[in-house]
Amino acid sequence: MLHIKNAAPKDIDLIRELTMQVWPQTYTPILGPVQVQYMLNKFYHPEVLAQQMQDGQNFIVCYSDDIPAAFAAFEEIEQGLFKLHKIYILPGHQGKGVGKYLVDHIAAVISGNGTTQLRLNVNRYNKSAIGFYEKIGFKNIGDEDIDIGGGYFMNDHILQLAVPYADK
Repeated sequence: MLHIKNAAPKDIDLIRELTMQVWPQTYTPILGPVQVQYMLNKFYHPEVLAQQMQDGQNFIVCYSDDIPAAFAAFEEIEQGLFKLHKIYILPGHQGKGVGKYLVDHIAAVISGNGTTQLRLNVNRYNKSAIGFYEKIGFKNIGDEDIDIGGGYFMNDHILQLAVPYADK
């Protein structure tokens, strides 16, 4: 049974633990170990996660039978547009509907109040994630290369989903 809880600063250690079970295995083949470590330090340091929460990112944790299985973070970036900053599912829970459950939950939370779109960035070479997003209705609206310092770039597709969206 899947269920979602809102996360708070007390959950940062859990979010980092989940990240460490997903990130290295997902991104090392794409980015290499040095860039992965750089990005983990830059985006998933406890103080950085606390600041993201303070700045308005809504973090949620998805549980499968009371065991943490995934997390996501999203926020409104302009009127009618939310950004899905993070969505990571533990490898043993991928392909079991957890990602769709998270997206459905986020869409339900943000729908209304004029919200019409949910946007995200995904690494151009993360084919399995791109396939998942396209399967549930996200459309590619462009590409961007984001300088994250240290001589590194995030080479991303920008994907967008109409909210509310028809269940696929």
